[in-house]
Amino acid sequence: MKAKLLVPSLIAAALISACGSTPPTPEERAMANQMQKAFLAKLQGMTVPAAAQQQAAPAAKPEVLLSAAELAEQKQKVDATGGPAIFYRKKDGIMIDGQMFNDFEGQVANFGGNRFTGEFTYAVENFDGSFTLKYHKAHSSEAPIKIGTVWKRGGQFEVRTVTGKKATGNSVIPTSDGFIVGRSGSAFRYFIDGDSVKNITLLDNYHIAEHQKGDAASTGFILLEKDPRDENDKVGGFFDSFKELGNTFGLNKFDDYVLVSIDGYTTVPMDVGLGGKEIAEHSNCKRQNAVMNKCENVEFKESLYTKLGLPNYSHYYWSINWVQTQSGPMAIYRTSTKVKIVDINNKQVHTVFSRTLGVNDFVVIENADGTTGIRARLGFSKEEVKDIESFIRNNTTDIEPMQTLQSS
Repeated sequence: MKAKLLVPSLIAAALISACGSTPPTPEERAMANQMQKAFLAKLQGMTVPAAAQQQAAPAAKPEVLLSAAELAEQKQKVDATGGPAIFYRKKDGIMIDGQMFNDFEGQVANFGGNRFTGEFTYAVENFDGSFTLKYHKAHSSEAPIKIGTVWKRGGQFEVRTVTGKKATGNSVIPTSDGFIVGRSGSAFRYFIDGDSVKNITLLDNYHIAEHQKGDAASTGFILLEKDPRDENDKVGGFFDSFKELGNTFGLNKFDDYVLVSIDGYTTVPMDVGLGGKEIAEHSNCKRQNAVMNKCENVEFKESLYTKLGLPNYSHYYWSINWVQTQSGPMAIYRTSTKVKIVDINNKQVHTVFSRTLGVNDFVVIENADGTTGIRARLGFSKEEVKDIESFIRNNTTDIEPMQTLQSS
């Protein structure tokens, strides 16, 4: 500050001395003083506002938390109207009873829905990279309610509910009645009703699969994926390659994906392998001719869709589904040549479609009357079973016992 005061004093002195050797007149002294004051005011004006602005900046408003009773009251208002609905996942959101569901605040990134009650929880992606978890009921006259916020920090997710509960984990899965946070070897299920949390024990060497096609709340099951091998494990890699070859010829079965009941009492291994999740992304490409590009780099990334926006049917998400039916929970999965239905309660597996040259894909059709159908694409033709419960009751061929981890 002394240096700042010295500058205008020198200027004023120079102005006074510049008038000549004769003493300055009173008018000249007054002008010099005015210039000194104006210069000081200008200097102060350049430094003071920044500090003043910091002092005047309003403090961030603390987030208002809800009590469990207030959250329950909000949910009761939503649940007062609306009802059962058919949910269908689209690339850019949710289809409910044939109509696209949109949220004003952002794009719907994931959801879990119960077709028998119409309840569903979904995640909205925000502009800052965070996600808002909301609860709603199909066709309810009330607006959706916020139940929490999710932040992704590196490879971890941090969740905070509107009631103040906090959790961290490797994955966050919306369910029709709340959400599940997955960790290595364990998981936690949050219920909106009661604002409560329940522990879920996972299988050793497995973790919660990132993509869940079935709703854990309504089916009682969640999908696990086997932990990846160490990339330096050459023996294990050779064994995996041999296992894939053996599976192709029907000599053994995969156990890379397993449905487990939330209560921990039932495991349902499915004959689906880890391969096929990734697609190739090329970069630094140069056109060689009209139909070919030469690319310097290629990177493989997990993706549900191809670069053309079509489903990546090699991904496990399109090969495994599970639903609640009037006869109990059913799992449906696709191998290289068959589509199978697992009657979980009766521990039986029924082959519903088979083709030696391979099954392209299948889709589960949930109907408004509570029945469930399957449509599969077999080469250039399509086949459909309109009611899988009726199919299982009447089927007498190609039935096998439910796969177990011990025998896989």
